[in-house]
Amino acid sequence: MAIERVPFELFPEEEAFVLDAVEKRCREFSSGRVLARRAMAELGVPPAAIPRGNDRLPIWPLGLIGSIAHTDSYCAAAIGRREDGLRSVGLDLEPAEPLPSDLLDRVTLSEERAWLASFNDVERGIYARALFSAKECAFKCQYPLTRTMLDFHDFAVVLDREQERFTATLRRDAPPFENGSVFHGRFRIGADLIACAMSIAEEDV
Repeated sequence: MAIERVPFELFPEEEAFVLDAVEKRCREFSSGRVLARRAMAELGVPPAAIPRGNDRLPIWPLGLIGSIAHTDSYCAAAIGRREDGLRSVGLDLEPAEPLPSDLLDRVTLSEERAWLASFNDVERGIYARALFSAKECAFKCQYPLTRTMLDFHDFAVVLDREQERFTATLRRDAPPFENGSVFHGRFRIGADLIACAMSIAEEDV
């Protein structure tokens, strides 16, 4: 949802995290919490504060897992219940703009760059940004379970453009996941936004 369309609403326990923040950061923080509570309501969960931990991750109410993502203009949130067998979810949003060329080597692997080479200049930049988003999504999904700071090169991503699905294969151990573990996600490239989403179920851990 567009951030400017989300009301500014915070619980007292949340306000402390943005007391000294600029208005833009306050609105981003508030938008994520408002959308997360709307998602909680759809699951029949009463509204609750979502404070932030020392690692800057949201601290979800007992029994819930979730993820919040935003760009300068848009925000999204996803919530799941542990009792439904979910262990983690990850979201990432990026502007549908080419990835800056000076970031390409830092973000992508040689096999990913070989795949990108088949596109024209504009498409190449957009799909490079989609690879970036998929890796961010995979990082955000695994981190609550591993507490491991993985790098872009620690994931090998394959995008299936027709099915709008992707796989992210782990290239190192990150317990409880081993080198070679494969995570599955969905992506969509819109006119002005790239969105990626992923979940890890109990049986995947």
